[in-house]
Amino acid sequence: MKSLPLHARRRVIGAMFMAGVFSIGLPFDMAPLPGNCAVAAAASEVSGDTIAIRDVRATADYWINRNYEGDKVLLDRNEILALNASMREKSSSLTDLLNFPGSVARSELQEMILSAQQDFREMATPEEHYDANGQPISQNSYDEAKANCGLASLEEKNEVRYALTTERTNLRLLPTAKNYFDDQDFRHYDDLQGTALDPAEPLLVLSESSDGAYAFVKSRNYTGWVSKGTMAFADRAHWQRYVQPEDFLVVTANKKTVAVKGGWQVLFQMGSVIPLRQAKVQPDGTWAAIIPVEVNGVLHEAEVNIPADDTVHKGWLPCTQNNFIRQSLKFLGDVYGWGGMEDSVDCSSYVGDIYRSMGLEIPRDADQQELAMPKSLNLSGLAREQRWKELKKAPVGALFFKPGHVMMYLGEDDKGTPLVIHSASSYFTFHGGTGRKHYIRQVLISDLHYQNGRGVETIDGMSSIGFIGR
Repeated sequence: MKSLPLHARRRVIGAMFMAGVFSIGLPFDMAPLPGNCAVAAAASEVSGDTIAIRDVRATADYWINRNYEGDKVLLDRNEILALNASMREKSSSLTDLLNFPGSVARSELQEMILSAQQDFREMATPEEHYDANGQPISQNSYDEAKANCGLASLEEKNEVRYALTTERTNLRLLPTAKNYFDDQDFRHYDDLQGTALDPAEPLLVLSESSDGAYAFVKSRNYTGWVSKGTMAFADRAHWQRYVQPEDFLVVTANKKTVAVKGGWQVLFQMGSVIPLRQAKVQPDGTWAAIIPVEVNGVLHEAEVNIPADDTVHKGWLPCTQNNFIRQSLKFLGDVYGWGGMEDSVDCSSYVGDIYRSMGLEIPRDADQQELAMPKSLNLSGLAREQRWKELKKAPVGALFFKPGHVMMYLGEDDKGTPLVIHSASSYFTFHGGTGRKHYIRQVLISDLHYQNGRGVETIDGMSSIGFIGR
């Protein structure tokens, strides 16, 4: 059996210690099968077998119509601001951009850069990693990528600069565009992919790579390397208008493409913020908005008009159970996108986008989300019957955690079965003592009976339930 790969291990390790069980929804196997079960030699794409529910329960109306107080506001804006501040205190992955110091000492910045490398920090060799052509990553290429971090050239005191993303871009663990796949033939999970950043995201720029092609940055919820060709530098006053815009749109669709004059199109994902030029809808039924653009590395702004339809909302959506439902179903069927690859969502960015559309800033990765939730119920040590009892008490929109994976609770269906919606990578089925892995790789609704490679059902592998509320 293949050992736990980096892309799974780096997001699962914290939660594994909490629960002592292995994940069910991660891309690769994490433990041997019980007894004499054997995994089929080749993982399959989903055909007849599937955990996805595709009947009427896969519609927003089904859940909204049974949720009689679903439009009740759970938290007002001041309560959300206080909650966001509390979660920043619990999670080092969340950054208070406005109150970040104006400079960083060399030793502190070195540690940030090394920490951002995650598992690669302790790796002297690239191990078994392959590029986009299936060719092994060479030792020389790996050494160059690490040296490109520029640790030796840092100043004793490094002044912070300010920038904005100008397109959807990747945030990397090392300053290289080369993919690091740990499976030569399955190229959907790049171990160097930290996350994807949408346009108009404010960045704190702390240093640059030795070749000058990348900037080491802090965003609101992740730290790593961004290509300088996808960002524009700005003075702090101008940058601050994006950190804390007075009037803005929130993207409420799963994806939103905005056209800029000249035939250029910019892709946003749910929860993205687009500053407005005017606070009211224009006579032609559009919002007058601003898109940041880069000219010779410096911030300029393009004026755009965005139709005032249901793909955007002025300001954050109200924090209600029905909005958790509405927002979550908009992704249904979208491909699983590890770290934002394939212009999509993995499990944790999926729930993060839903929450952010209501102004809730939770951490990017599942293990950090689990630790930061304001209210939490630890399921460790509970028997299955007690687990069912506890999760049925959970409010709609609660997050169900198991090591390395997170799901959002929709409620009980007509038969009293608790159902969740999540961006799922894979699951196992067992026939005649043989286990087969299915890469389903999509946002779907399921129950909690699907199994991992050890034959453990999700209900038994859950570590905690996290939720918000007064």
